[in-house]
Amino acid sequence: MMLDVLVPVCAICGTPITADRLTCSDDCHEKAVDFIESQYGYYKKVVDAVSGITYRVPVRDIIELGLKHSDLVNYPAWDEE
Repeated sequence: MMLDVLVPVCAICGTPITADRLTCSDDCHEKAVDFIESQYGYYKKVVDAVSGITYRVPVRDIIELGLKHSDLVNYPAWDEE
């Protein structure tokens, strides 16, 4: 009996990768971030659940750095214009 094993692959080029990554290289990472930004925008509205303040957070920062509650004060407030 043969078991099918799912091998994670790069989201851009399909190269096998380790399970802790989305892409196989810096080049594919840049392509993935560019694609995500083109689909979802360059900034996201992030609301602090404690204070209710809305912040303007770059999608790239969310992808590359992650986002903690304590990081929100480092971003500008989202101004509705």
